[in-house]
Amino acid sequence: MLSHAELLLERGNAQQALPLLVEQCEKTPRDAHAWFLLGACNHQANRLEAALQALERALSIEPRHIQARCAKGAVLCDLGRSQEALSVYRKALHLAPADAQLLLNMGIVLERMGDQNAALERYDLALRHHPEFASALLNRGSMLIRLGRLQDALDNNRRLVGLYPEWEHAQFNLGESLMALSRWEEGLAAYERAVALNPRSAKAHFSAGLALAMLKRFDRARQEFLTTQVIDPAAFDQFMRNAAVSTGAELHQFTPEVIYLLKESARLDVCDWGNWNALVADFGHQVGHSSGQTEKMAEPALAFRAGALPISGDASLELAKNVAVLIAEKVASFPPFAHETKHAGKVRIGYVSPDFRSHPIATVTRRLYALHDRERFEVYGYSLHPGDNSEVRRDIEQGCDVFRELSGVDDRAAAETIHRDGIDILIDLAGYTRFSRPEIFAMRPAPLQASYLGMLQTTGADFIDYFMADPVVVPAATTARFFAEKIAYLPNSYFLFDNRLQISPQQLTREELGLPAHGFVFCCHNSSYKITPVDLDIWMRLLKRVPGSVLWLYKSSAEVEANLRREAESRGVEPHRLVFANQAPHATYLARYRMADLFLDTAFYNAQTTAAEALWAGLPVLTCPGVTMASRVASGLLHAIGLEEMIAGSPQQYEECAYRLATHANELAQVRERLANRRLSATLFDTERQVRNLESAYQAMWQRHQSGLAPESFQVADLRSPESGNSTRHQPSLKT
Repeated sequence: MLSHAELLLERGNAQQALPLLVEQCEKTPRDAHAWFLLGACNHQANRLEAALQALERALSIEPRHIQARCAKGAVLCDLGRSQEALSVYRKALHLAPADAQLLLNMGIVLERMGDQNAALERYDLALRHHPEFASALLNRGSMLIRLGRLQDALDNNRRLVGLYPEWEHAQFNLGESLMALSRWEEGLAAYERAVALNPRSAKAHFSAGLALAMLKRFDRARQEFLTTQVIDPAAFDQFMRNAAVSTGAELHQFTPEVIYLLKESARLDVCDWGNWNALVADFGHQVGHSSGQTEKMAEPALAFRAGALPISGDASLELAKNVAVLIAEKVASFPPFAHETKHAGKVRIGYVSPDFRSHPIATVTRRLYALHDRERFEVYGYSLHPGDNSEVRRDIEQGCDVFRELSGVDDRAAAETIHRDGIDILIDLAGYTRFSRPEIFAMRPAPLQASYLGMLQTTGADFIDYFMADPVVVPAATTARFFAEKIAYLPNSYFLFDNRLQISPQQLTREELGLPAHGFVFCCHNSSYKITPVDLDIWMRLLKRVPGSVLWLYKSSAEVEANLRREAESRGVEPHRLVFANQAPHATYLARYRMADLFLDTAFYNAQTTAAEALWAGLPVLTCPGVTMASRVASGLLHAIGLEEMIAGSPQQYEECAYRLATHANELAQVRERLANRRLSATLFDTERQVRNLESAYQAMWQRHQSGLAPESFQVADLRSPESGNSTRHQPSLKT
């Protein structure tokens, strides 16, 4: 009976084996092996508590039963009691220190507890005792991929396939390591071998689809995804969520084309430009040709990515409109909200953002909420992401009349909350950036809705009425046509800056920052995804032309540093002439700018907060505007501080201006002096004045709405803050 039950278990027939094992344990209650098998059977049937009881009975009879200890640890792990499982395995290893299965199981527990390096050590030990242990090799290969040791993972998985070529999981893991190395064709071949071994392997079909998407064989990729969905719908949904994580986005649209563009775009985050020309061409082609297709390109994450690429404004607008349509369709079944046509009293402003935490948006808007005129406005804040207990979060909460955390409620409940609050003008501070929830705006919980600061391009949405900008960043004659919204033109600059931002008084030296004591320091602390081969071409020519100079960049990861040093060397520049700044407290980060000579802006996606902070710290910024708003924001900042001479008219002029300033110290000194003289008087850093101008825009929108007029673009005239001596500020001044 016992041997028959054991055979049934090996075949996965736990339900048939269970009554046989129960009967055997009743007949021979002192048979430790029978209790062990009963525990294993209950575990296989997912009856975890019953499994634990049977295994403990086995161990009470035979404490040195290694298999029972091993199984007990696995059950505890499945019950979420990882620390207890670890204790069980440690005790078992005292009895059998060379037991490979014990070491494997211990590695699995450590992996679940997040200790990846310790888990890898256990897999290595298991293989030392049992070099051909398939499960240990399998887990080790997966772990090496997660640790970023991709060549080691490939070597491991090739060895696994060499030992077990007919094992589908071995072929699958080989495919995973090849895909991690962007070797799409070889990865596809491995997945296809896994499918040949098991035609109903959902994960192999799905991964083959991913490989085909990266090879731009989109029709075949679609077929593989469909096959996966037929085989195992629940697994397909989980695979989609995993794919979203691997692209660094929250996928709203799952198509092979979207997967391809997002994964290739993600390489730009680490300055991996091997695909640059193909990506730019494919991005424009896929977006531009989707309008005539049944399923249009409509992924919000791609709309954000478009800002950092030389994509036409028309293509970006088309993509944004598609995204907005997709979002509106998701909430179309909800009944529309009814809004009051007119009401007296204060205008209620609602600010919605996932970034009320340590984030650039929170930093620049920190004082906005408290500075609003309480005689005319009530201020509501709606957070879409949990707070971080930071000082900036605290100040924003205290600056609002009402602050609500909406991260724990669904989109409809969030929209209903906003509507119940009676918000008149709802401001989106996120657009399609990470953790944004445009579905809330698509339900129109407020009669007027506007986009501000969070995204430097159109939302393409008819549920967003206005976009807050200025005449420099969105010229009415050119860039404005790439916006679906009406433009509310603020005077001087649309940008908001906290003029109480503290710069550390710490006396830094160049040497302690890894900079040369006397050489010229070009600086760009922009996010790595904004840096392109076009920028680096110019910067490396400057380093060649200016002896002893260096380029000071922000270090976001070791991979970024390695890639940029390699790119510099390929352009004939010694890699050590690129210096990387580590993270630092914000006040120290600002103080470090004083060690640089000139900030070089990026072409397609300018510095925004970064440029403003550099100027605040006294560092001149050089930029070259393009056509899109993302390529013009630094020009707007320089215009608002009166340094128009730092706005180049072409890439060639940008390079020559940088070279001249680097080689003519007196001219650079004059620019620095003008910046220092204007820093405290410029409108860019007059926070109170900027808030008054913003309020004028809100009043103009609201008055137009109260009059029954549709939204229309308009220009706000400059209003000085009361601190500047203007006390008559209750009527908006504007031109339509």
